[in-house]
Amino acid sequence: MEGDAQQKSSSSRKETTSEDKFDRLERTLEQFQENARIMGSMAADFTTRSQDQFNQKIHTFISGLQQMDAMKHEFDEVKVPLELMEVLDRGETPFLYSKEILEKTQLKNEEVNGKIEMYRKFRASLLKHMGEEMPGDTVKYLTTRKESEAAKQVMQNAAAAMSSQKE
Repeated sequence: MEGDAQQKSSSSRKETTSEDKFDRLERTLEQFQENARIMGSMAADFTTRSQDQFNQKIHTFISGLQQMDAMKHEFDEVKVPLELMEVLDRGETPFLYSKEILEKTQLKNEEVNGKIEMYRKFRASLLKHMGEEMPGDTVKYLTTRKESEAAKQVMQNAAAAMSSQKE
């Protein structure tokens, strides 16, 4: 039990660390973006008197780049689908991409579940017809597959078919 508690604690720490690194990245990117916006407005209204402030913003900008470069190793395991990048390039929100992926997954899941159900029905029909034509072989097959209830059903159906043929 103590091992389970340690494992849960470790898992919780990993999740918190993961959330922390994404929060830090988000804050760093927001600061970087805000600094770039301020630099753009300073450059548009540039005067010689604003040179020192502009230089300070350039240093802050470079510092932001260095921070992001230092953080990049934390995201080596993160894989971003190329389709998401295309969505972002079109100026769309990533939430729409996630929604589309979930909808596609749901449709595919329904399709696969439909196929599974179709195969189950086919198997049941096949076993029924095999049981009528070759009850002994069908019982052997079902017994080998450890499906004793189905084998009993085939035997009962075969016995009922034989008794109806005698009459």
